[in-house]
Amino acid sequence: MGQDRQDDQERTALLETRTRAVGPDGDGAAALLAPGMRIGRYRIDALVGQGGMGEVYRAEQLEPVRRTVALKVLRAQTLDARHLAYFEVERQLLAQMRHPAIAQVYDAGTTAEGHPFFAMEFIEGSPVTRFCEAHAVPLPQRIALLVRICEGVQHAHQKGVIHRDLKPANLLVDEVDGRALPRIIDFGIATASSLTEGREVAGTPAYMSPEQAAGDQALVDTRSDVYALGVVLSELLIGHRPLSAGETVTDQARTLRLPSEQLATLPPDEAGRLAHALGQPLARMRRTLRGELDWVVAKAMRHDRNARYASAAALADDLQRFLDARPLQAVPATRRYLLRKFAQRHRAGMLAASVALLALLGGLGLSVYGLLQARTQRAVAEQRSAQLEQVAAFQQSMLEGIDIESMGVGMADALRRQVAAAKPGDLAGFEQGLAHASPADVARGLVDHDILAGAGRAIDRDFAGQPLLAADLRESVARVRQALGLPAEAAAEFARVAEARTRSLGPRDPATLRARQQQASALLEAADAKSALALAQATLAAGAQLAPADPLRLRLRLLEADAVAALGDRARARASLERLRADALELRGERDPATMDITNNLAILLGRMGEPEAGRRLLEGLVPLRTQVLGEAHADTLSSLHNLAVMRIMTGDKVGAVTLQRGLVRIQTRRLGAEHPHTLGERGNLASMLTDSGQLEEALPIAQSVLEARMRVLGAAHPQTLRARLNLATVHARMQRFDAAIALQREVVDARLRLLGARHPDTLFIELNLAATLHQAGQSRASLDLLARVLPLAREVLGDKHPQVHMGYDIRAQDAADLGDGALEVASWRTLLDLRAAAFGAADARTVDAAWQLEGALRARDATREADAIRQRFVLPLLRADPGSLDEARAAKRRDIEQTEREEARAAAAQRVAASAGR
Repeated sequence: MGQDRQDDQERTALLETRTRAVGPDGDGAAALLAPGMRIGRYRIDALVGQGGMGEVYRAEQLEPVRRTVALKVLRAQTLDARHLAYFEVERQLLAQMRHPAIAQVYDAGTTAEGHPFFAMEFIEGSPVTRFCEAHAVPLPQRIALLVRICEGVQHAHQKGVIHRDLKPANLLVDEVDGRALPRIIDFGIATASSLTEGREVAGTPAYMSPEQAAGDQALVDTRSDVYALGVVLSELLIGHRPLSAGETVTDQARTLRLPSEQLATLPPDEAGRLAHALGQPLARMRRTLRGELDWVVAKAMRHDRNARYASAAALADDLQRFLDARPLQAVPATRRYLLRKFAQRHRAGMLAASVALLALLGGLGLSVYGLLQARTQRAVAEQRSAQLEQVAAFQQSMLEGIDIESMGVGMADALRRQVAAAKPGDLAGFEQGLAHASPADVARGLVDHDILAGAGRAIDRDFAGQPLLAADLRESVARVRQALGLPAEAAAEFARVAEARTRSLGPRDPATLRARQQQASALLEAADAKSALALAQATLAAGAQLAPADPLRLRLRLLEADAVAALGDRARARASLERLRADALELRGERDPATMDITNNLAILLGRMGEPEAGRRLLEGLVPLRTQVLGEAHADTLSSLHNLAVMRIMTGDKVGAVTLQRGLVRIQTRRLGAEHPHTLGERGNLASMLTDSGQLEEALPIAQSVLEARMRVLGAAHPQTLRARLNLATVHARMQRFDAAIALQREVVDARLRLLGARHPDTLFIELNLAATLHQAGQSRASLDLLARVLPLAREVLGDKHPQVHMGYDIRAQDAADLGDGALEVASWRTLLDLRAAAFGAADARTVDAAWQLEGALRARDATREADAIRQRFVLPLLRADPGSLDEARAAKRRDIEQTEREEARAAAAQRVAASAGR
């Protein structure tokens, strides 16, 4: 297309792994290896490329399997013993790379003369730029190809390998079953550069970063590859490499000619042909380049490497954002830009939502039919279309932003005022009835029945002959239902979308799979975990062709694990999430939204499984990432902050947890109001943390107000209401108001048994808490009876490491002691000691406490020999340890043991004196 579309420059091209074969009149050096020659298990077929330091041959591998390979021989030097050792390290790095976008390295070694060689997968494809030009690949598909290339480069970087020569000739694209698959080849420069110890500049000048071109190889890192990817991106966009005169020499002023600037210099007919090849009208192509892709190229090719994308994964993420119509990180986040991206992202869905908004607000004078008809006419004029889409985007965003909980509270307050004004005497009865109702559910029902259902009927009526358009509109209605807290209804709507797309596109099409994923997510939100799990697994099977790094595949795997956890099999869910997180980190990097979601969910699960230290470690790393990537006010960032506060209190950092939680309460109160459900959740957590910190007088009124508000907004049986009831019971128990605490806990137990069943972890958790409260209230027999039923089941479901299981055996031992059942007391302490020793080790303060308690119980039963053995193994090492070597928990346990034993010794001495005086 342009003059600079020549074959890649040769000055520093160490290995030319593609392009032309060298003919008999070639100007390169004579081939080192003749056809038919053998190098180990390889037989040379032909020389297919030649560069400054070596050749690439097509060869036949003869054993242990027969296959065609690319054999690359570096003949610029031979290797001494030290270099051979270093080369061995490098060959191992290359061989470890396993990624769909990287040509696999099969073998590496040296010839008898000491020349290093590589045996690699032989790729039949064309350079990515030539492939896109020959096939007139549209712009989105070109970007998608580069995203997959970036993912492959990121994989290499994570293995410690920098390519150093990324250019179209080393980025080949082949068609497999009609699908374009990119492959990165020629990692030989990465090794050859190491062998030359930085004395030679490796790479191709037009694609070199400034630091690489300067010759100081110590400055070359993964961001040098990012620079080269930026050059390739520009070439994919307009068929020319960026004109960067001065850019690699000085950073005093930017002289890089960006794609839109180069497009403006092309003759009109050539520019038109280029835009047509990209599937874009020329005017839109110019806007796209100026508005977004110029920024991506500029950021990738910054002279200052610290100003570039931090990694190939970050570049891939911005390109994927472009494909998903999400705001790019490289583009300044102006309001106009963000609104435009939102409108693009919800192009069809906004129109369906606008129907609901207009019906709800009632003053815009347009009917559902009129709005949906306008959707079919948007092709009349591009300007009219853009205006309509922006209005629809605004309308749907407002509809999705309806605060249904606040609407319910407002309805209840309005009814209360009307009753008070009309019949004040009936107000008390009205309040009593309102306490058993859920105004928010009434509001949801009205919006769903009167507005969204009407939109659905209009879609059925007016778009029966356009099933795909109808599915897009219905998908928008489903999203609104989910945003308004109607997950079951949303799941049914997503199911209709998926079925329509299955009929039109097939069950394996990405659009169909995405609808199934949304359906499964809504089912899980609707507490139908069993159906969600089955659907997620079926969708994963249908989407077997999705690449491992595809965000949709990762999110389907996340859904599968979350559903397993919701069904109570937390050990299996944990194993799945840990594997998934490892894959996501390798394939997409830690800053990817899907990776961050996986990390967040794994951290929560670890906390629920009794391993809050592990969960906290993950969250302490996740919160800064989400703050950087999403912003400090983003809902996901606030969610992770909330989870971190919980983990801090669970790990004993009470001051840090309360401080963080107070800040969250202030933020949510300012954003949403004091009685918004999100704010109530944060206030409830603050009450719990204050309770754990001993600040009971401050915690009690907060816990009471949260329960009252949740009763009004959500109803008595809602899980969040039950959680608020449990939190208030805990405050009462800590204040030794046991009757009130037990009554509240029994209400929660009854509800959870009815809603979740006896084996659910949440049910077992509250039953163990109830046993502890009964013990504290002096009702040891009732506590012991409850534990006899619950403890075996809790140990089976929650596992031997869970703190609630340990607490259950602790309470059982104390109950047995209160009732004079010494055998049961000893058995309980012995079991607890075994559990804690296995979970925490013999030296842990919790283990020592169980051993000390068991020692006392044994001495009370005159089992002196066993008591001495227990003391010798567990207690004495703590008492004899250097105080400076003890952590806070072990030091506190040591002080407790010493003080208690001194008091017991004084009491025993006093008894002996009294007995002697009596004689």
